[in-house]
Amino acid sequence: KHGDRCSRIHNRPTFSQTVVLTNLYINPRLTTIDPSAVERCGLSDSEVQKHFDEFFEEVFTELESKYGQVEEMNVCDNVGDHLVGNIYVKFRKEEDAEKAVKALNDRWFGGRACACELSPVTDFREAGCRQYEMGEVPVVDSATSCT
Repeated sequence: KHGDRCSRIHNRPTFSQTVVLTNLYINPRLTTIDPSAVERCGLSDSEVQKHFDEFFEEVFTELESKYGQVEEMNVCDNVGDHLVGNIYVKFRKEEDAEKAVKALNDRWFGGRACACELSPVTDFREAGCRQYEMGEVPVVDSATSCT
């Protein structure tokens, strides 16, 4: 849940169709965990959506063109530091996921190093924070952000 800082033992698969790229997407409204960040970012809802759509298309297209057919892709967009910006990608074949992990850990995207690993997630409803999805965690309230 919290990467290497997590006290729980997590299943790190040796093979999977799904990979996770950790903390890769940066929502321009969530560049800081500060309730006034939404107002300060200066972007309208449509501009933020356009930013997301362009990011999603760029990543999806590159992954599919270089590593293999992508069945699903989910971008986490909440403030919990263990999920924010994570991208879960389910490839059609396990071999394609393995190829992506090997190549992406040597890559940079948007000035940030990519961190990619195989993920045990097969149901993308499990790829996000359940509290966030149920509306129980406010998007920009650091006191109750998902942990």
